[in-house]
Amino acid sequence: MIAALEDRESAIAAGGHGRREAWRDQFVAEMLRSLCGSRLVGEGGPRLWNTVSLVMPEFDCRQRWVVRVDKAGFAVSTGSACASGSEEPSHVLLAMGFQPAEAGRVLRFSSGWETAEADWQQLAAALCGIHETWKSSPKTNAMTTP
Repeated sequence: MIAALEDRESAIAAGGHGRREAWRDQFVAEMLRSLCGSRLVGEGGPRLWNTVSLVMPEFDCRQRWVVRVDKAGFAVSTGSACASGSEEPSHVLLAMGFQPAEAGRVLRFSSGWETAEADWQQLAAALCGIHETWKSSPKTNAMTTP
């Protein structure tokens, strides 16, 4: 365990932490540019290098995002960490001033140290593809199947 900790600390000292923040920030920039109606939670404040919370564009429900992203091969969470798996909007987001409908559209994306830049890019492409499918669907807000 000590060897793993020393290895990680060496990687952080060599700039690995900053590189991963840059990948996260590129992902965020792509999402804000490509997903009209999306918004970064905590924009302008200090954030973890490996976590992004986004208010997703308005569609019928966040669970559809989770299902579609899962089918694309990515695991994401709804709301805040302490509300994962809950059907209700996160009480943390509500306490931050989010309206229930907006809090219900928040997805959280977390990465690990081994997550590569290409992984963030593939996630962005998957989200954009899902969004495009919904935008082009005549039943965008009335979908009945994930």
